[in-house]
Amino acid sequence: MKIFNYMTTLIFLLGGLVLSSCYKDKGNYDLAPVDVIQIGGPVSGPENYALQQFDLLKISPEFTFTGDESKLEYTWKIFPLNVKPDDPRVQVISNKRELEYQVKVPVGSYSVLLEIRDPQTSIMRSRTFGVVVRLKGAQGFMVLNTKDNGEQDIDVIVDNTKPEIFFGLFSANNSIKLKDATRLGMLQSAGNSSGTIYVFQKKGGFSLGSSFAFLQDARYWFFDAQPQYAGSAIYTDFFGANAYLINDGNVHIALSPVSPPAFAYKAAGNYKATKWLFMSGYVFIYDDLNHRFLKLDKRGNRMSTITPNPVEDVFDVNDIGDKECLLFDHNLQPTVAPSAANYNLLKPIAYCRDKNGKTFMYKFGFFRSLVTYCESVHEVTAPGFSTATAYVNSANNPLTFYASGNKIYVYDFTNDKAREIYTFAESDISIDRLKTNGTKLMAVANGKSANTGAVYFFDLEATGNIKNDTYASKYDGFGKVQDVEYKFNVIPFGAVLWK
Repeated sequence: MKIFNYMTTLIFLLGGLVLSSCYKDKGNYDLAPVDVIQIGGPVSGPENYALQQFDLLKISPEFTFTGDESKLEYTWKIFPLNVKPDDPRVQVISNKRELEYQVKVPVGSYSVLLEIRDPQTSIMRSRTFGVVVRLKGAQGFMVLNTKDNGEQDIDVIVDNTKPEIFFGLFSANNSIKLKDATRLGMLQSAGNSSGTIYVFQKKGGFSLGSSFAFLQDARYWFFDAQPQYAGSAIYTDFFGANAYLINDGNVHIALSPVSPPAFAYKAAGNYKATKWLFMSGYVFIYDDLNHRFLKLDKRGNRMSTITPNPVEDVFDVNDIGDKECLLFDHNLQPTVAPSAANYNLLKPIAYCRDKNGKTFMYKFGFFRSLVTYCESVHEVTAPGFSTATAYVNSANNPLTFYASGNKIYVYDFTNDKAREIYTFAESDISIDRLKTNGTKLMAVANGKSANTGAVYFFDLEATGNIKNDTYASKYDGFGKVQDVEYKFNVIPFGAVLWK
């Protein structure tokens, strides 16, 4: 009994102590309110912000915070739609409260994610905005150039009322590095108005869509596998009905006008096309293996000899001797084809140089039946012509522009006369490309001792002289310029083309 009373008393005393302790600690567990983050702003949508590449995306976030805002941490991310959080395309683009980001992602639709974190409580809130990125350099002169580190890019001189340069359009739209590219090509016609860009490399190549994004490797240009992929020229007429590609000296015809086209088996024959003349449904080439001129027989898909005209021909079209062809072109717009209306104006011209450095001009003509004949041949002794670094025929006159040293000349092949039309102030340059559309002349001037290049544009008079004796515009900031090709946004009917 005593033990029972003793245990009862002990339990009672312990209970009292517990109650007393709880009573004394009353108020020690009052919770301080947690700081709250609330993000506002526009309702998330696919086009909260629409802008062009290289524009500045600015977002000033709307949010409230009940604590000290100076302690908050901000993270801005950009990524394509519908990607997972661990996708390598998720980029952190800023850790500042206000977003200012120059858009350097490929053309497309994106999400921009804002994360605001309170480091004291680890509470985080987020908000997503939709961003549409459109192409900025949709129309203009594509400039393939090599930078100091050996890598290349395609920059664009925008052709509008306020010309400017957008640098790095290839690298902005691709993850691959561009190297060893030698030329650019453009397939753009009324049937393929947005166009396809072709990049020719020393070995290989690839094509790009109109927004400069990678489209396909050179292996997929052809119906069959090629021993070597080394493209040098590509052409289509205005309507896209005829398209040709020269690869490793062989001529290929497009199987259909569908874009991008697949090119058929090489045209049969023993030849190596080193210079070429495209005229809609007509293709002529200079065969460097046999030193002759050939034409394409489209029906038989083979290179054929040009039928001699014993009455009219003044040179042997099938054997002009051991000569290198410098230029094979005509003096009208690039896509003009011979017809009964223009056969008197259209003059295919070839310039060929022998082993002794002498250069000869071979002029072709057309009868009303459009049969080719060899009209004339003579030696060209114009200053610097045989060692020129660039040539182009006028697109509306019987003239040939050429560059030698730091000078540009125009050669009147009808009267066999040449005259200097411009001298650059810089002497340490090489003029490596000339292009014209008939009313303007473009020249690429690369530094000889520095990895720099500039693109000049000149306005032409009807005589071929340069207006005001100076350039109309100059664009620099490039590496060494390999090639320049014009790209329309959408090719208009009756467009004036560059060649």
